[in-house]
Amino acid sequence: MRQILLHPGFHRTGTSSIQHFLWLNRDVLSPHLTIRLNRHFKPLAHRCHRYAQSQNPLDLTELISALDQGFAENPVPTDRDLIISSEGLCGDIPGHQDIQDYSAAPALITYISGYLAERFPDATVRVLLTTREPKSWLSSAYRHVLRRNRITMPEEDFVAQYAQAGAFDQIIAEVAEAISPIETLYLPLELAQTAYLGPGGAVLDQIGIPDHLWKALKPVGIGAQGAAPHIWGQFLAMNRSDRSDEEVTAQKEDMAEAAKLGHWRGA
Repeated sequence: MRQILLHPGFHRTGTSSIQHFLWLNRDVLSPHLTIRLNRHFKPLAHRCHRYAQSQNPLDLTELISALDQGFAENPVPTDRDLIISSEGLCGDIPGHQDIQDYSAAPALITYISGYLAERFPDATVRVLLTTREPKSWLSSAYRHVLRRNRITMPEEDFVAQYAQAGAFDQIIAEVAEAISPIETLYLPLELAQTAYLGPGGAVLDQIGIPDHLWKALKPVGIGAQGAAPHIWGQFLAMNRSDRSDEEVTAQKEDMAEAAKLGHWRGA
């Protein structure tokens, strides 16, 4: 294996587009590149989420067994490069439960990248962090948390409370210092969207693939980001209602499905 590119987030920075693109094209890429995503490391992501909530160093010790489990269940060939893309590996999204920021990310990424360097000593390990303009990120994070959780604050309060979570330059610097000499790369969503084949193509640019493969790759189109603004107001009203959590969750998911949130449309 020549190189490993670890893409552990951040949330709401084009990660779904990247992962959808990589999985759609996995067969075309397979002679040169192995793809591992959220689905391959669910127990690991669960432990990363738990550490983000607890920040208890003892929770870090369980990452190794979860990584061992992931590679045992989904072995990777060593005759090709490897991309691991899962935003869950930087913790959980700020605003979920008691998580205020990405302060858990440096420790998590240090453990995971160090494990990869030790398990695959002949490969060059690099970490790629995708980012997003803070104002846009905070708005997207709010909508995500509003749908998934029962928060009752308006968006302006969320933005004020979690502004520091969108300070990606600071957290990237902390990650880079923590994992050195492993290289840290960063890719703003605004730049990735201009790349050939979009964010997924921009990630492939970081690892490099043979020229002939580019012609065979399929675009994924655009995620259904643009639900009508009223739906977010309805989610907030439901969160503030006296209905049970189960009722609110079910109704929000029905509305999300009707609005095709998270669906993809053609390019």
